[in-house]
Amino acid sequence: MLLLGIGLCWWRLPIEHEQVRVHLRGFPDADRFMHGLRPHILAVVFFLPFIASLLYWRAGILARWLTREYLQALLVCYGGILLIYFLIDFSGNATRLGEGDSLGTSTWLYYSRLAPSIVNLLLPFGVLFAAMYCVVRVSRSREIIAALQSGRSMWRVMMPLYVCGLLASLFYLGCNYQWAPMAEGMKSANFDEARGKSGKLMGNTVFYYAKGRRMWMVTEIPRDYDKGMPLKGVEVTTLHKDGSLASRLYAKEASWEESERQWKFVGVELTDHHKNEAPVFVSPPEPYIKKTWKETPAQIVKVGLDVRHLGVPDLTSMRRSDMSEAGMEGDYSRYTTQWHYRFSLPMTCLVYVMLAVPMSLFVTRRAHGGSMAMTIIFAIHLVLFTSVALALGESGNLSPYVAAWLPIGFFALLGSWLMQRRVTGRALWPLFG
Repeated sequence: MLLLGIGLCWWRLPIEHEQVRVHLRGFPDADRFMHGLRPHILAVVFFLPFIASLLYWRAGILARWLTREYLQALLVCYGGILLIYFLIDFSGNATRLGEGDSLGTSTWLYYSRLAPSIVNLLLPFGVLFAAMYCVVRVSRSREIIAALQSGRSMWRVMMPLYVCGLLASLFYLGCNYQWAPMAEGMKSANFDEARGKSGKLMGNTVFYYAKGRRMWMVTEIPRDYDKGMPLKGVEVTTLHKDGSLASRLYAKEASWEESERQWKFVGVELTDHHKNEAPVFVSPPEPYIKKTWKETPAQIVKVGLDVRHLGVPDLTSMRRSDMSEAGMEGDYSRYTTQWHYRFSLPMTCLVYVMLAVPMSLFVTRRAHGGSMAMTIIFAIHLVLFTSVALALGESGNLSPYVAAWLPIGFFALLGSWLMQRRVTGRALWPLFG
């Protein structure tokens, strides 16, 4: 595991350092410290298997036994969920992926880039079903009774499952810092590139540059805009100080030349507007150059990205930016809620384990299937309450911190309470016996 972590770091960290450098060049107002943490967090994620193996090596014989049981269950449950998801998604996309040079190459290119998003999407449910399967298995075989007869408490015997849930949450947290949200945001562009077409990052984007009083409307932004690829279908409206229309520029393509710090437009139609006068149509020479416009494609892209597809560094930058200048009044709650949600969402893995263990554990002759069904209901309600709380937080009707952490905290307390009742031998549901 140590050699595996070193090999992954040797392969991936130089690429991540280069991507951070390119990103900071295109987004000069980005949070340099948070983006600088990306390679270090990626290194921690790569070394998590080594850390887990160290914990296993230091554990006792009972902890190793339960860990092996859980890993077998995780391999079956999580592997099965991933396989089902891949088959369903691939069956719907196989025809269009076949438009590329090779179906196998296109499929690998698309799903390898989407992997962080897929892993994070299904990991909590894999952890939940694996915990349920493992606990029911050792309970039915009476191995849990033998473990309790060793003199250890039920908390102590089940501790390896909580540690596995915590490690899964740390892995989820590392992926959710930057790579999983961005992979979901780049899904459409990756799909186009896998089909052999030019990847479109986003379309129909509106950006207002307050200092120059210019409104940008871009039909299509390519994925490689930061490498010189032109924006397509550009309309730039300039306003007077009183808010009246000054000029309007239409262009088929617009590219930003980083070295010259200037815009170059191709296929231009320009109109000048004067108060109480008819517009004047101008045919400027091609290419049409604008050296005084200081806005960059990165600023247009940042506003156009969905807040759900921004990582922690970008959300931090947006929280610290001047919302009024960027024309984004009222969006502070949205960015702050999603920022806290990036840290609370990974805790779902641990909370699912805290719910699954007491609900699936039994020491009597007959298993309680209803309790296991209630575990799934709890998981569904956690997703539902989280969605409602996020909507309230993003709209400003609830504190962003409370909106992100309240559902997780409530169900974590519920899992602890259920486990305490299970340990003391009392009924899980006092009102129903």
